[in-house]
Amino acid sequence: MLKILKQIGLKEKEIKVYLSILKLGSSPAQTIAIETGIKRTTVYLVLEKLKEIGLVGEIINKNKKLFFGEKPEKLLKIIQQKKQEIKNEENRIIEILPQLERILQNKDKGTNEEIRHYQGKEGIWNIIENYLKSRQDLYIFFPGKTYEHLGLSRILSDVTKKRRQIGKNKAYIITDYHAQNKKFFREEDMDFREIRFLPEISRFDSGILIYDRKIALVSLQEPYSSILIQNTEIFSLIKFMFDIIWQRLEDKNLPDAKTIDKARSIQLN
Repeated sequence: MLKILKQIGLKEKEIKVYLSILKLGSSPAQTIAIETGIKRTTVYLVLEKLKEIGLVGEIINKNKKLFFGEKPEKLLKIIQQKKQEIKNEENRIIEILPQLERILQNKDKGTNEEIRHYQGKEGIWNIIENYLKSRQDLYIFFPGKTYEHLGLSRILSDVTKKRRQIGKNKAYIITDYHAQNKKFFREEDMDFREIRFLPEISRFDSGILIYDRKIALVSLQEPYSSILIQNTEIFSLIKFMFDIIWQRLEDKNLPDAKTIDKARSIQLN
């Protein structure tokens, strides 16, 4: 049963809380925390998520908030909703198929198209400087292990300072659960950057930067190879794919307050 519930998208703590509520009946968060062995602050976060997807409801009884489990038939509605989301994504792909065909048929046209190849860490910096000149919003897909590469953490620190000096742009970041990324996840920075997290198990060794009709592909394996592509059609496709992932990650995998506080003690190397 646990395996099936995980396959439909529920996390381990969400499953524990939901099953405990079905067992206990209407209960306060403290009772659920004791039953599951999960901290009460975390239980509240999990309950809010279960309320969003329709598996948990709440009532007020004698000025006390109680949580109750919705009927298990609600699980079928979750599956049906996922099917609809997949269908919607399929329709979006169908919409851009003609555009993809034009890319294939007209691959040699256009005087503004350009592909540049860079080697080494200096190449990564060249791409970043190119972005900083554009002063456009930045869309990033990169791994937390970027910080573990000697010298790259310094580059990121310098970029952050220059972006703040330039102003009027924002970074939309899709990344994994590295401690430094959790440190950057602060509400007061939402006007400067917004981060959405992949599942904790995600691991990858390259990154993508999307900006100003350009796509930069960066390998984080030595000797560090980068490719900068300037092509309107390809930009539209990659940005479209980024947007799909971005939407699917809304409100998912977010670190709790304790995790953020612990991550804030991390220092860049």
